[in-house]
Amino acid sequence: MEQALVDELAEFAGRLADESGPIIRKAHQGGFSTEAKADGSPVTNVDRAVEDRLRTIIATSYPDHGIVGEERGDKAANDGPVWVIDPIDGTLPFLAGIPVFGTLIALVEDGMPLIGVIDMPATAERWLGCRGRPTTRNGAAVRVRACSGLADALLSTSNPDFYGADDGDAFARLKAAVCWTVYGGSCLAYAQLASGRTDLGIDVALDPLDYLALVPVIEGAGGVVSDWQGAPLTMASGNRILAAGDARRHAEAMAILAAN
Repeated sequence: MEQALVDELAEFAGRLADESGPIIRKAHQGGFSTEAKADGSPVTNVDRAVEDRLRTIIATSYPDHGIVGEERGDKAANDGPVWVIDPIDGTLPFLAGIPVFGTLIALVEDGMPLIGVIDMPATAERWLGCRGRPTTRNGAAVRVRACSGLADALLSTSNPDFYGADDGDAFARLKAAVCWTVYGGSCLAYAQLASGRTDLGIDVALDPLDYLALVPVIEGAGGVVSDWQGAPLTMASGNRILAAGDARRHAEAMAILAAN
């Protein structure tokens, strides 16, 4: 895809976030409804309203683009550019009124993320990552920070309850190697990694909708993000991710995860 078109689509991604934010901010004050999905996770009428709105805008502006969404399924998901939408990443924090929930919007081509938006409606912050451009927060360029060693690192993870027997020991080893660990940041934790506020981010039990938008944001700020085997994140990746602001710390963390 030519850079001029990527730039055009990055601006369009920002307009999508302009549409989602007011819906979520209004609902954040109360008055939304909640139900449990088949897997037991919560969903609100706000998730569906946001996704429906963004799907309509995409279908009108780029009718040949595919759409993959959290709540409404796939449209031409394997044909050309595909928009990947998580209307509310961090539904449990949204239910609790804790403002770390956000909207994730990614544009993917051939399975690889080209554009990513992390929009935080409650805090009025937006990170935009786009191939060929530096990552920005509210229009200003951001950059990851260097980290002298894992012993000095600040690690984030969304929820320790998500770790099972297969990955809990690996997480415990990494946690023991770093200086501090912070929990519950959802997508905001990865945005702050891109802004140089944290050093490592790790999560399990994720779906591509949860992480594809993070990739251009982190990489455009100079960071590294992959699966637990070090492979790039794509539409076909699994459910475990590792991000780092400093590539040296990413390599060290990978070695810890791989250890028996």
